Amino acid sequence: MGVSKRPTEESPGLTRTDAYPATEIPPELFSYGGVNYTFATYNETGFDNVLVQGQEIQVPRQRYFSYQMLAASESGMASASIKANYADGSSSEGALFVPAFWSWPYPAGGDLVFSSFLTENSTNYNKSNIFQTVNWLDSTKELVSFTWPNSSTGSSTEPGGAALDTKLHIFALSLLPAEPMSECPSLEIQYARSTQKWLEGSEKVQIIEAVINNRGSSFIDTGHQVTVEVQSAGIETKSQAIIKRLCPGDQAIVEIGVQNRDGIDLGKTGPVTVVITGVGVNSTPYTFNAMYGIVPFEATYESIYSHESPNWYNDAKFGIFIHWGVYSVPGWGNKGSKENYAEWYWWTMNSGPLDKTNTYGYHLDEYGAEFVYDDFIDDFSASAWDPKDWVDLFADAGANYFVLTSKHHDGYALFDLPANVSTRTSVALSPHRNIVQELFDASEKYQPHLHRSVYYSLPEWFHPDYKQYGFGQWPGGNRIHGHFFEIYITDRNPGNATNPFTNETLPYTGYVPLEDYIEEKILPEMNILAEMGTEIMWCDIGGKNKTTDFASAWYNKAAQENRQVVMNARCGLPGDFDTPEYAKYSGVQRRKWETSQGMDPYSYGFNRATPAASYMNASSIVTGLIDIVSKNGNFLLDIGPMANGTIVDVEKRHLREAGAWIKDHAEAIFNTTYWFVTPEEGEFFRFTKSQDAFYIHCLAKPNATIALSSPIPWMEKDQVRVVGGKMNGAVVPSEMTENGTVILSLSDEIVQADRFAWVFKITY
Repeated sequence: MGVSKRPTEESPGLTRTDAYPATEIPPELFSYGGVNYTFATYNETGFDNVLVQGQEIQVPRQRYFSYQMLAASESGMASASIKANYADGSSSEGALFVPAFWSWPYPAGGDLVFSSFLTENSTNYNKSNIFQTVNWLDSTKELVSFTWPNSSTGSSTEPGGAALDTKLHIFALSLLPAEPMSECPSLEIQYARSTQKWLEGSEKVQIIEAVINNRGSSFIDTGHQVTVEVQSAGIETKSQAIIKRLCPGDQAIVEIGVQNRDGIDLGKTGPVTVVITGVGVNSTPYTFNAMYGIVPFEATYESIYSHESPNWYNDAKFGIFIHWGVYSVPGWGNKGSKENYAEWYWWTMNSGPLDKTNTYGYHLDEYGAEFVYDDFIDDFSASAWDPKDWVDLFADAGANYFVLTSKHHDGYALFDLPANVSTRTSVALSPHRNIVQELFDASEKYQPHLHRSVYYSLPEWFHPDYKQYGFGQWPGGNRIHGHFFEIYITDRNPGNATNPFTNETLPYTGYVPLEDYIEEKILPEMNILAEMGTEIMWCDIGGKNKTTDFASAWYNKAAQENRQVVMNARCGLPGDFDTPEYAKYSGVQRRKWETSQGMDPYSYGFNRATPAASYMNASSIVTGLIDIVSKNGNFLLDIGPMANGTIVDVEKRHLREAGAWIKDHAEAIFNTTYWFVTPEEGEFFRFTKSQDAFYIHCLAKPNATIALSSPIPWMEKDQVRVVGGKMNGAVVPSEMTENGTVILSLSDEIVQADRFAWVFKITY
């Protein structure tokens, strides 16, 4: 029994009956993340949640700091906008992004996690989730009500991220009141927690994270000399957090560095009190139970789920994705509305003549019926490849990390493997080079600031020994129908690929028979990549796995070497960050995310059908990066080299053009975070911030006057300055009108001094 998504009177056609297990739901009154909730208890009849359908929700009329909800969607990533209605007739809108209550093959990272969920007739032992959303409210105004959207759109979590319609369910709503108007500055510690992270470059100085709210009506600035530290018998503060500015209604998430006191064992738990000090600042200490020190990870879901993306990754913002392999030889995915991922050539060829790409027909015309996919291996030459040229290009582009496809779904690995695992590799076969190792070595030698990482597909489409796991359908079919994973399976040979033109069973080049694909292939391959030094394990497809075993050993070994590594959400576990594809969000997703996108309009692998004019230009790279960073994302931009290792000239040119701008404006992008109030204003303005400054990004050539109605942290004493371009450092006249709008007056020289995007800085 559980908390069901039952039909409601407003939507009698809804038939979903999936439910959370009743024994695991929270009590009626509980706190999460420093927010108190009232949660529906289980009843055999009646409704226990609200289906979002355009309702207006009345609230007690007063001033509020923020609102939080516990929610889940039925499928995909639901996106919606909620309008807050104020007593003076004005309103503000907040964007929501809510994942599905369960998802596969990429499991989401929930705030409330349940061991399973119940369908109408059975129990599904995939984990299910409820998610917390957090949104700002204008605390200077009395709130009257919320207007929820009529419907929720969303995007699929499957490859491609196609748009879909979904339904959004709300289980609880909590409002955090603002404090009474006062001239005395006041800060509130909403929540604090210990983490398994440590300050970069330190000897395991553990991070305590605290959420600090300015719920009052006065600015905090440098004159208040605000610091945050912890007091405890078990740990001592090594690095205070500093708050240089926090305007009314704003929030800061700060990190305090701590170490165990002498004689205190790692992993011991005990009370910790977070204390704010400042000149003339009111604050109440916050005490919680913390774990003292960084402890080894265990091979359990709960332990691995406690791992988080390290600061180097959160601050890096921009990476280069490289899809290069046997699929680069044919290098074809059609174009326009018929284009699909070129790296899926083998799959779409086997999908038959009805697939939109008509790879089947293209292959028949270009290569003939007897030429099979593995025949391309000999032509994967890497003959023009110089790994130094690649890493130099990545650095020129302004990237801080790269992710190379070490093995895609076709099973061809770009690194060496033991002979008892597979010889389907770039070492045993053409071009007889350890491509991953060569690229890592070149990066370490020539561009050591680049973080080195790999993409890795757990399944292989047509590996004969994967058939027992194949998602109920994978592998062995020779055509797809309908849904991404609904594959027609021939009775004759459900383990190997077939020639789609002759129906001949095909050998799997480099195949080594295995008793257990998971134990004897996935695990050793991931371990080898870890030994090679990958800093990101960027998995794909997931499925059956032993990721808890792998990740615990990998995390612990890296920690022994004082390295912090990171894993995405596609290794069969929620991982440390989400990975939407070709995604743009209208608001902040607080869980770390990284969108990947090809410079090609759709494909990741090289697609010879793509016209040069269709590749992403420098302006789109720059404005896309700014937009993503402002919403707590990283941008993983993909290139698809040709089979000989040549990168398309237009890609190189646009990367270097974008990189010149990115480097010139780096302070406004790297080592920044999102603004709690809003990431954007209108179509063309985005905001980022650091400990020392607030940044205003204009994504199009501005007019002589910029008027910002968002409550940006501008003060009368501030000098707004240009960041980057030919007028870097120039002062921009600024003022605030009676209604709170900040006006920036731009000279023609400033307007003409930059391109792609214009950035302005308020230094604290």
